[in-house]
Amino acid sequence: MQNFHALADLLQALQDPTRLRLLWGLRHGELAVGEIVQVTGLSQPRVSRHLKLLCDARVLRRTPDQNEVYYRATVDDDRRALVEAVLSNVPEDDPVIVRDRERLTAILDSRQARARALLDRLGVRPLSGGEISDVSAAVDALLFQGRPPSASGDSLGDMLDVGTGTGSMLRLLANCAQRTVAVDLSRDMRLVARAAVLAAGLSNCTVRQGDMYDLDFPRETFDLVTMDRVLGTAEHPGRVLGEAARVIRNGGRLLVVETSGELVDEANLVSYLSAAGLSPAGSQGTAHGTALVALAVKDGADSHE
Repeated sequence: MQNFHALADLLQALQDPTRLRLLWGLRHGELAVGEIVQVTGLSQPRVSRHLKLLCDARVLRRTPDQNEVYYRATVDDDRRALVEAVLSNVPEDDPVIVRDRERLTAILDSRQARARALLDRLGVRPLSGGEISDVSAAVDALLFQGRPPSASGDSLGDMLDVGTGTGSMLRLLANCAQRTVAVDLSRDMRLVARAAVLAAGLSNCTVRQGDMYDLDFPRETFDLVTMDRVLGTAEHPGRVLGEAARVIRNGGRLLVVETSGELVDEANLVSYLSAAGLSPAGSQGTAHGTALVALAVKDGADSHE
């Protein structure tokens, strides 16, 4: 905490029962204002007022997405211990909390149903359980060299998932990152990804609108950038990789997952990576040969300055 007054301001923000309810609910995942109203049963003006105060206290973040605004619990390092101590003392059997939990579960079920309907309409097939297990094993072998990730949960640093789609990379890796941002140009797929994030309880994730050819982040923002079945459908895969390289910090990594036999095979992937200023650091096919997982490192100055 920076000073005594900052501590007093934070304690004042947390002492209100309504704000404590909001923070308790949002630590389970990112919610839109309308969903928060459903969970709490409070009026939207009242909810919005309390959300603003929590954002001012730097324990929530807001992310606009077209005509909606999403909120998530993201606590700055200097106040995390105090906030976690307060939330750990929220009585889980309190009637208000029990009711909020039931409504939150209903929202999760509704999101999941909507996500399934969207995927059916779009003709998108999520990875099967077996395919996810195969990809997970290959990713673990490349990223962690067979060692378990850090128990602190932040061994991957800041992570960006480009073209997040159904959120497969989020489910696999977000728990190992300090924070995770997922971007997709499709509003429908952002809804699917948010359903996946909420279902998995990934409170360190935010899903944003984003163009893989023009990422809205400064240079060298992330330690890890992931792409799951993005390059094989991109009209200009080299440009996608160049933009990814721009936002990776020196020493940071890029993880690519592609369907085997697609347009981006291992040989031309190496060529694209080198052109983007990234050094290939290994690749591995999945156990049943359905996907290729490749890792690259940014080990010098951005070659596209």
